[in-house]
Amino acid sequence: MSTIFEINKNLIETRLETGLETLRKYYTVTERTVLEEFRKMDIQNMHFEIQQYDVAGVGNLLLMKCVDSEIFQMDSFVLTPYFKNLPLFTTDYMYNGENRSYINEIYNVVDYQDELYLSYIEKFKANDQKHAQLRNMPPHAGWYDAIRPVCTAKLTKPVDDDENMQIFAEHLATFIEMEQNTPVLPDEKAYQKKWERSQNYSDRLVEEGGISTDVFKKVLGTETTKKFFSKVFFGTEVYKK
Repeated sequence: MSTIFEINKNLIETRLETGLETLRKYYTVTERTVLEEFRKMDIQNMHFEIQQYDVAGVGNLLLMKCVDSEIFQMDSFVLTPYFKNLPLFTTDYMYNGENRSYINEIYNVVDYQDELYLSYIEKFKANDQKHAQLRNMPPHAGWYDAIRPVCTAKLTKPVDDDENMQIFAEHLATFIEMEQNTPVLPDEKAYQKKWERSQNYSDRLVEEGGISTDVFKKVLGTETTKKFFSKVFFGTEVYKK
């Protein structure tokens, strides 16, 4: 019989692989070579492995996982779009034995919000409401609350593992549908505005803080955290024109 450590490890691998394969059904997904200093990182006695991908016509995909810690395991799946008027899509799934903490977030890192954009924000909200019976994880207040219209954050046990994976699948499916129905930004000026929003968000996280960002800063330092965010996590430097 599998131990809870093995169960959690399998859930992490399955979620990242499923998310990646889902994207590959719609897009050309190409792995990038992550800078050696960021491929593997030790953060507070946890060993993280990082992968980065280009999702053609969409933007940067970050996969990050810690599977071998006996105390705490986690994975992150983050999509930073650049070519269309789309929100930042970020998810973190964390495991502490039988305790689970799941966060699926949408951020309005965009230059404008038109009717089409807002209609999909409502779809993300509807996804969230489907799982209202699960115990909510109280969000940490931050400067980014003003641009975070959807935050599905749950505290659960193994009995809810299937539903928690369903939450991720539903949000990702909505993001893909939104991408498919959103026109490409019309020109270089519009692209630059979208890029600047992503760069400003990344910079502000470092400057004003965030839960995980503060941990990175404590371990890596401010400048290295900025480098990690721009080159890998959000990929702003990669997509700069």
